[in-house]
Order: sequence, then C-alpha cells, then structure tokens
Amino acid sequence: MNISINRKRPLFLFSAAVCLLLLGACAGNKPEASRPGGGMEDYRQQALFDRDSRNNEDPSLGVKQRWVDEQQNRKGTEYSGREQLDMTNPHLTNTAGFDPQLAERVKSLPGIQEAQVLLTEVNGYVAVVMEGHNPDSEASPDMMKYRITPAGGVGIFASERGPNQYSWTENGGLSTSLSDEIRKLVLQHAPTNIDQVYVSANPNFVQRIRLYAKEEQERGTFTDYMNEFNTMVQYVFPDDTNTRK
Repeated sequence: MNISINRKRPLFLFSAAVCLLLLGACAGNKPEASRPGGGMEDYRQQALFDRDSRNNEDPSLGVKQRWVDEQQNRKGTEYSGREQLDMTNPHLTNTAGFDPQLAERVKSLPGIQEAQVLLTEVNGYVAVVMEGHNPDSEASPDMMKYRITPAGGVGIFASERGPNQYSWTENGGLSTSLSDEIRKLVLQHAPTNIDQVYVSANPNFVQRIRLYAKEEQERGTFTDYMNEFNTMVQYVFPDDTNTRK
C-alpha cells in the first residue's frame, strides 16, 4: 500500500495562520467610533487633520501669513448664507458668530446647565455643559490660555504641548438622544443657510468656546481664532470631515 504525503500542506496552513494574525492586528489599529462630539478614540489618527496648509500649526509662526491673506480676500458679513468654502471639508469656515437666543433655547432643555451656539456659513456648533459637570475642573487649564491677537499668538495647537496632549474623547455626559434633540432644535430655529449642526459636551471643547466668547465680549471679535477653530472642530467631530489621507 502506497501512502502519499503532502509536504507543502503544513507550510500552507502555517502561512494562512500568519495572514490571519496580521489581518487581526491591522483591524485592531483601526480608530473606533465614538459618541456624539466625543472626538476620535485613536489619537494617532488625529494628525491627519493637520495636513491642510491652514491648519498645520507651527509655534514659530504665530498667526500664519497665508491665513491672514486669505481672510483679506474673503471679507464679508458673518454667516450670510454663502456656500460652503471647501466641498471636501464640511467644517472649513471663514466666519463665525455666537447666537445667544439659540443658546437660551438649548439651555432650556432638561439636564443642560450651560450652552453656547456658534453659527458659520453653513454649520451650527453647540457646546453644552451637562448638569453635574464642571469644565473648569474637567478640562485642561491650557484651554483658557494661548490667546491669539492680530499681533500674533500660537493658539493651543501650536503650543509646546501639541494637540495630542489634549483629550477630545470625553463626551461630558451627553447622550445620543439628547444630542439629536439639540440638533433638531437648533435646525428648527437657525437661519435657513444652516445645513448641519454639531453638538459636544467635551470639556476641552466647551472651555475653548468659552474663551472665544470671552474674547468677543472683551475685544468685540474672536476672528483671530478662526484658523484654530477650523482645526479644533475636526478633532472633536472627526467622523464628519474629510481626513485628507
């Protein structure tokens, strides 16, 4: 009786097992989905958002001249219904303004103790503080530092700590159902040019928006922060923007 032995089969099975292990390892590196306004769970992917020429911060540059030049070319009234500036990046904006009346409507919802609403050309951004939360103690102290003026200033993304030192993943107690309710409320009462509304209770996001409101109150404007704002919202709402891979 002849017995046939296939010496290649063990090698084939070993190769197949290695391939499966490699595939599993790659799948484990994929960023996980996060809760509303909770940011990207895998911080290693966040750097993808900084490849745009306007947002690639450099602490030695301060307010970048290219950005300043672009602002001069795009001067106009705030959120006046212009078209989206960049069809590959729904967050990119040139102007933004606070809407206190919309903020009061959001604040009237159960469980919300504070709200700020920013309107851009086509988007609304809502920063909320849930009852039982305190961004003053939960957020990084840096969120109230690194101011930017027409004379210069590095902002939080060009600070010596860098963007990956800040957490954008905490959702601050905001549930998916309440986030959806806030979106519907803002869309119902916002100007007709607002197409999308993004909501977050992330303490770092809330604190930086608070700083913008303080700057507007004290200086009459926070337009010097538009470059930084364009970067920050991509960190906080990464699933809704082009990552420019």
